Amino acid sequence: MTRRKLLQAGAGLLAGRAGVGRLTASPPQGREFRPYTPPSPPKGRIIDIHVHPWFQDAKPPEAKFSERAWNSSRPDGDFQMNASWEQFQYDMGAVDKAVVLHVARDLGTKGNDEMAALAKRWPEKLVPFGSVNPTLPGALEEFQRGVKELGLKGFKLSPIYQKFDPMSAEAARIYSQAQEWGIPLIFHTATAQAPDVPLKWANPLLFDDVAYAFPRLKIIMAHFGHPWQRECTVMARKHPNVYIELSANFYRPFELYQALQLALGWGQTGKILLGTDWPVTTARETMAGLRGLNQFAKGGNPRIPDDVIEGIIHRDALQILEIDA
Repeated sequence: MTRRKLLQAGAGLLAGRAGVGRLTASPPQGREFRPYTPPSPPKGRIIDIHVHPWFQDAKPPEAKFSERAWNSSRPDGDFQMNASWEQFQYDMGAVDKAVVLHVARDLGTKGNDEMAALAKRWPEKLVPFGSVNPTLPGALEEFQRGVKELGLKGFKLSPIYQKFDPMSAEAARIYSQAQEWGIPLIFHTATAQAPDVPLKWANPLLFDDVAYAFPRLKIIMAHFGHPWQRECTVMARKHPNVYIELSANFYRPFELYQALQLALGWGQTGKILLGTDWPVTTARETMAGLRGLNQFAKGGNPRIPDDVIEGIIHRDALQILEIDA
């Protein structure tokens, strides 16, 4: 074979191999993407983390209802304000544990004593949270007494009702102590009817500096921050120790449906905790309201996955907040 024929034969062999390579090579592509499927949330205890124990021991001769007005608490009806101890027990029967709390208009001593005594009355069901008014002298000492002497497991603060700037020096003393002792704080982050309350101190974004300055402080934003649910959601996304509590939302069902779709979009449904704001709502009402939200999943609107709804209902808030109860 001449050199030319040898080269031609070799070139043909290489061309054939190149052809085979072109047939089997992967097509060009950009960066890869791996879709994320959230795991199904575990089913834990049902915890109502927001209960106001406004009841009386004896059954009243007749029910007294919340006043109907242009700015009533619930647009769908009026709730009983003088429930009995028996009625309270029935409503708490729908949950495994309930956090009882109050908002201190004064120093908080009387209310803290009452929450501790109530939890001792029904220890297998109730978990006591206290409250102090940070603007008053002695607030830090009352906070310390509540934890060390009364066994309170958390505290509720309300800047709009107690009229303090969330980043005031007085409030920061409470945050610092709560962070050091691992005591969670529930904040009222929602609108209110009273004309004299400063709504600017209820917006969830005002707690961005609080969460940043006290990164180990466990913060629960009550009422899903309504009507600032979007701000509440991004706060939970930004800060590891910020959680959402959704009481007083289901009776505006389309708004709650939209809020949960927001939380889904931002990947934050796992940080939503169950609450009722009893007696404004009950656990049975709230759970039924959550399970009925997909009435709006029509005409192309997306469903809220059932395991997301059940995950909220069965999320053990006490375990998440590291409360031994």
